[in-house]
Amino acid sequence: MDEQKRQKIIAYIHRQMAEYGISIERLSEALAENIQPILFRDAYGNVWDGKGEMPNWLKRAVYAGQSAEHFRVKTKP
Repeated sequence: MDEQKRQKIIAYIHRQMAEYGISIERLSEALAENIQPILFRDAYGNVWDGKGEMPNWLKRAVYAGQSAEHFRVKTKP
């Protein structure tokens, strides 16, 4: 995306936030509330939060003989 288009999109978002009374702080809080932890990730950036049916990318890997645990995201202590 070119810089001019990026700036137009940012300005549009700022106008919408002002129109609806949304602060940066509240937006940040709302985003943090809705973030699902990523439990599995592959080298291509596919992710899964472990909820619902296993995604096709992980099913294919398991079917090919890879352990699902190989894709588990390591959490920091």
